[in-house]
Amino acid sequence: MSTDSPPGPPVAPSLRDSYVAFAKAIADPTRLDMLLLIGETGEYPCTALEQQLPISKSTISYHVKVLTQAGLVKVRRQGRFFHYELQRDVLDYFAPNLLTRLLAARRPPARSARPPD
Repeated sequence: MSTDSPPGPPVAPSLRDSYVAFAKAIADPTRLDMLLLIGETGEYPCTALEQQLPISKSTISYHVKVLTQAGLVKVRRQGRFFHYELQRDVLDYFAPNLLTRLLAARRPPARSARPPD
C-alpha cells in the first residue's frame, strides 16, 4: 500500500479549506473573467487586464490576491510589471475541463453555410 497522497493543490491546511478557497475564487464573475483571460494565453500581463476589465488597479489587485490564495494564479514580477500565470493543474484538480468549457461558451457559434429559413 502506497503512502503517497494523490496530487492536489497545497493551498489550504485541509482539502475542505482548499475547496472553499476555490469556490470563493470562481464565484465572482470578475474573477472568472480574469481566469478566462489568463487561461486563453497561459500568462497575462497586469497592464492588459487593466485595459480589458472596467475596474481599478486596486480592484484587480484584490481579485488577483483571491485567485492566488486559491492557488489558481501565480504572480511573476518582471521589473515594474506583473504577469499572471494560470495554474491549470490546480484548476483541473477542482473542476476538470472547466476552462475549456467556458472558453468554448464564449466563442460565437460556427456559422452555417445554409441560409436561414
